[in-house]
Order: sequence, then structure tokens, then C-alpha cells
Amino acid sequence: MEQSEEELLNKLIVLFVFDKMDIALDYNSIINICYTQTNWIMPLYCMDAIDKLVKANFIHAVSRGREKLYTMTPDGRACLANFYSRIPESLRQEISDYVKENRMSFKRRQEYMHTYYKNKDGTYTVWLRVVEPSSTLLDLKFVVANNRTAKYIHENWEKKAASIYLLLHDQLTE
Repeated sequence: MEQSEEELLNKLIVLFVFDKMDIALDYNSIINICYTQTNWIMPLYCMDAIDKLVKANFIHAVSRGREKLYTMTPDGRACLANFYSRIPESLRQEISDYVKENRMSFKRRQEYMHTYYKNKDGTYTVWLRVVEPSSTLLDLKFVVANNRTAKYIHENWEKKAASIYLLLHDQLTE
């Protein structure tokens, strides 16, 4: 069955996003990038493109706990290289600009996990993690006295995780 130009363009947009992001992305992040924030592809068409790219072995899903992260395969890179010119230059530039501005935000959101919960004694446990698609680099739980402190730590983890991880690593390996 022959695919339409629009279907081909949708797949190429998804591949181009993966190429520029150069990080594993979860399903919701792909939809968020390609539609919610940019309106490049309608959600249904984006989901269809992702599914077809997985079946064609152009992107690959890796399980991380309950979620799946997707990455572009070498076949996907070859496909993009062959059909790169089918993406309008203005759209390629728009995607490149978007990725330049937002890549680290998506990376932090997916690699720096954080939550907190109230304990029976009224204190709060803050659970912070640094994860990669295939492993956990840091898993830290600690107790704080109140909700305000727990919430502050929770809200700032994405900004501070890399420097805290580096500090801990350096201090423990000295």
C-alpha cells in the first residue's frame, strides 16, 4: 500500500525530531514536542507515525520500569538521510530552533525523577533519582520536617540534579 506524502512527512518529522534531540524520549514527550507545543503533527497522526516507525525498525522502544523510551535506530538515521530533503527547509529550521531551546528541559524531565510523600509521623520523604534508559545512576531518599521543604526540593531537583550528582560522585570517589 502506497503511503501519502503527508504520512511520509509525518514520519520524517518524527525522525528529524529524534535526530535533533539525540536523547531517548517517552511517548508523551514525542506527542508534546510534535503537537502540543508546536502543532507540527496532529496527535493521532503522530501516534500512527510512531507505531509505523517502530514496526519498520526506524525507532526502537526500551523499557524503563513501567514506561518505554524511544530512540532512533541506525536504519532510522539512514532513512532520514535519504529523505531529509522532503522536509521543507523552513520546518527543519523551526524544529532545530525548538530543539535548541528545549532539549535540556526534556532531558531533565526524563532523567531526573522526583516525588515526595507524607509519612505517618508527619514528616515527608523526598525521593530523588537520576536515571538513564537502561540504569539508575542515583537513587536518594531522605526525610524532611515539613511539606514546604519537601515541595521546595521537589520543585528544584531538575535544576540541581546534575550538580548534586557530580558533587556526591566527586566527594565519594576522592
